[in-house]
Amino acid sequence: MTYGLLPLVLSVAACVDDRANPAPGPSIDPSLLDPPPAGEGFQIETEDIEVPAGVEQQDCYFFRVRDLAASNGMDPDAPVNLHRVQIAQRDGSHHMNIFRVRTIKGLGPDGGLVQKNRNGVGECFKSPNWADWPLIANSQQDGRLDWEFPEGVANVLQPDEWLMLQTHYVNASTQKTPEAVGRVRVNLWSLPAEEVKHELGTVFASKQSVRVCQSNPRPTFEGSCQINSPSPVRIIGANGHFHSRGTQFDMWAWDGKTIGTPDASRRFYTSNSWDDPPMLISPELDLELPPSGGVWYGCSYEWQRPEAAVGCSGLDEYDVTTNSTPEDRLDCCYTFGPIVEKNEHCNIFVYYYPKQDDVFCN
Repeated sequence: MTYGLLPLVLSVAACVDDRANPAPGPSIDPSLLDPPPAGEGFQIETEDIEVPAGVEQQDCYFFRVRDLAASNGMDPDAPVNLHRVQIAQRDGSHHMNIFRVRTIKGLGPDGGLVQKNRNGVGECFKSPNWADWPLIANSQQDGRLDWEFPEGVANVLQPDEWLMLQTHYVNASTQKTPEAVGRVRVNLWSLPAEEVKHELGTVFASKQSVRVCQSNPRPTFEGSCQINSPSPVRIIGANGHFHSRGTQFDMWAWDGKTIGTPDASRRFYTSNSWDDPPMLISPELDLELPPSGGVWYGCSYEWQRPEAAVGCSGLDEYDVTTNSTPEDRLDCCYTFGPIVEKNEHCNIFVYYYPKQDDVFCN
């Protein structure tokens, strides 16, 4: 700025500059989401989630379907026929999953309706706790989703079921939470019972044998999920999830019989983005599988030298304590686990109909 001469001219110029380059207004909270009208569904949400630098925060929130229905003008004794999902969340989310609670191990509503865990410590980080909990909805970094299932398709939730919303925010070296505060809101809309024609089924599976090591820097791991149905089923939603060493995630339609990767013409999903993988949903995705068919999936990786705060010693320590790996096999490996800085994932999420009770993944 020039001082002293022509103060009036400078003052006018400053005003012109301000109009040409207005100061930024308050940012819009990306987690804002109006709830459904009374009687048409309900909203579940988290509180503000503090995520200071260097922290991975994973929290579990529990909700009973009956209570949600009663507080939103719905019959608390009737099933909720979930037909539309809306998700909104703040940046920095590593994942958000909603499950139907089944077998209780170390994690459940009796431990508190909100259970907050940090940096890998706590039951909300331990995947065996929800090993048989069916998936309801999922998202990752860009949580903005508004998905209405095909006509007559609904995920039928029973009144006394518990739902668990799990949210993982990261503010570390590989991923940031820009405002250091996360938040998630989800709307679950219901369909009248007389309009339900097909029940939605979901598949969630993890390839837990993942090892991305210094001496084997570009491995690929594959798995399959068979939906044992006497008639064809239709896939209407799919996405994959891995961490920052992941380079490509693929899914193929599978006949349930052939051993090995299906032909390239059967591939229906590819992601090269670890932090914000695409979510394919109907009507763009509408894929028929044959009777007793399923999905084949594969994850490819490229080893990276760990951040200095972790180091190969940190990866080896995790390998020994978690996998009981002998010292002569320690090789600075990223192994299966929940921590973005130390571990890797190969997770598959699939939505299909009609629902089948016999689904096997390996």
